[in-house]
Amino acid sequence: MSSTTANVGTTGNPLAHPLQAAIGAIGNAGGDPRPMQKASFFQGANDGPAEIAAMISGVKQGGKREDDGPYFTNNEGHPWPDPCHSKTIGGIPLASDTFLFQKQQHFNRSKNLERMVHPCGSGAFGHFEVTHDVSNLTKAHFLGSVGQKTPVFVRFSTVTLGREFPDSARNPRGFAIKFYTGEGNYDIVGLNWPIFFCRDPIQGPDVIRSQSRSPKNFLLDYDSLFDLLACTPEGNHAGMMFFSNHGTPNGWRNNHGYGCHTFKWVNKEGRFVYIKYHFLAKHGQKQFTAEQAIKMSGVNPDYSKQDLWEAIENGEEIIWDAKVQIMEPQEVDPELLGFDPFDVTKVWPRKQFPMHDFGRLVLNKNPENFNRDVEQAAFSPGSMVPGIEDSPDPLLQFRTFFYRDAQYHRIGVNLHQVPVNCPFMAGSCASLNFDGPLRVDGNHSGNPQYTPNSFKHKFRPDVAEAPYAVSDNIVSRKSHYYHEGKKSEYDQARELYTRVMDDDARFHLHKNTATMLSHVKTPVIQSKYLSQIYNIEPAYAKAVYEELVAKKFEFAEVEEGAKTAEMAYKEEKFRPGPGDRLVGRRPDNPIYNMYTT
Repeated sequence: MSSTTANVGTTGNPLAHPLQAAIGAIGNAGGDPRPMQKASFFQGANDGPAEIAAMISGVKQGGKREDDGPYFTNNEGHPWPDPCHSKTIGGIPLASDTFLFQKQQHFNRSKNLERMVHPCGSGAFGHFEVTHDVSNLTKAHFLGSVGQKTPVFVRFSTVTLGREFPDSARNPRGFAIKFYTGEGNYDIVGLNWPIFFCRDPIQGPDVIRSQSRSPKNFLLDYDSLFDLLACTPEGNHAGMMFFSNHGTPNGWRNNHGYGCHTFKWVNKEGRFVYIKYHFLAKHGQKQFTAEQAIKMSGVNPDYSKQDLWEAIENGEEIIWDAKVQIMEPQEVDPELLGFDPFDVTKVWPRKQFPMHDFGRLVLNKNPENFNRDVEQAAFSPGSMVPGIEDSPDPLLQFRTFFYRDAQYHRIGVNLHQVPVNCPFMAGSCASLNFDGPLRVDGNHSGNPQYTPNSFKHKFRPDVAEAPYAVSDNIVSRKSHYYHEGKKSEYDQARELYTRVMDDDARFHLHKNTATMLSHVKTPVIQSKYLSQIYNIEPAYAKAVYEELVAKKFEFAEVEEGAKTAEMAYKEEKFRPGPGDRLVGRRPDNPIYNMYTT
């Protein structure tokens, strides 16, 4: 018998099952390394995303979280020979140095696509605890009983500035919460103030672009910022917040957080109420003045990130009290309320709709790895669990789609495999969405790739959304915004200026606005903008005008423009008529067929 034949015999039958052959080969190689791998960190490859999510969120304690391998390797597990010397010929690096090439190739691709919105940010893990019974209002699993705790991840951010921009700069602040609930992940994607700059989704990209750098020279573009506000009456409520000291908060953790939109809470009987979320910082709000923010941006561009990180590293718990405003569907009448409850540029006055406690949000654990746990965290207002649903708010309706779509473009359709996005606390995880790049979980998991089928049928009719009736059944571009083209557009902003703000807050508002408006090169933009805020309060416009570095027009021009400013770019063809408004009523009769199980 030849030596070749003998070797085949000792490694096993060449016709044996490949797994048996592999086992034989492992034995001949000197032992099975897998027990050692299981006992080591092995770069986390032994743990699936749910296991990793449980550990990084603090739900599961222990386990190895740092490298303890005996040697360094490349991505394929090949031992790495040396950190300082490439493979060369005559000192010239060679293309056959796969370690060199893979290191550079991986580096070239190591940054994710930057978020189009909210790129600069950081976050932390913690929990949400129910403090007051709301089970009569919602069937949401994580709100089921007092004392119930749910793991969370919260990401804070600036909104329109780039990832490397100082995080103390003037900008709205993102406040996004991911709840890991028993019926899947629930995302609240809000801000540090309760309103936004537009209410129609078709203007969403314009708001972001108007606050972005100039496409001509990549400089900050003050003309575009003020021009959009000058042409968008409803945007100046949020504009006031932007130019006030709320635009320069002192760190992430000294912000209140708001859901901004109106949502539905639905109970077990299918009855619903409309709600607004408020997360009020237990330690109170703190803001920088413009001068303090500018100084901090130079001294420490990462102040907000570092402040949150170090507070948690030092053992502090960062706490917000969770409150909710509640409105019955039959109360939704802007004629009676004086405001449109589905208009995200408006608030619900607390005197009319008081806030009710329902929980507290606690952050107490820092991420392990910024790229994995923060940069790849993906939020979408469309990620809603049973018991929480959408409302007729037009911007919310579209954000439920385009936020998820933006994350699919940035990270990929299988982003749920990233531990921070994994629904690791869910009672079931059996997705009907298959394949795609880098799919490494169970994928089809033995299920047919189509439904319905003759093999498995395990759907949940009980979680079908609660029906609601809208105002009409006409398809058109006709406006349903109650305040459009009316002076009432400015009522709530006026209340903010005259009643909520004190003299000091107004002083800073005037100064901050005038400083930035002085950078605008086009006088007509300055005049039109001042006409908008004149309708909020004449003294507001006058104070800003007086502080302009150069006055290129008379104030009488502002007063004249204010007479029709509420109709700026609101085409008469599309303006709302009598009865055109956003409505979300309970249907008079049952919509779903009754059935028994």
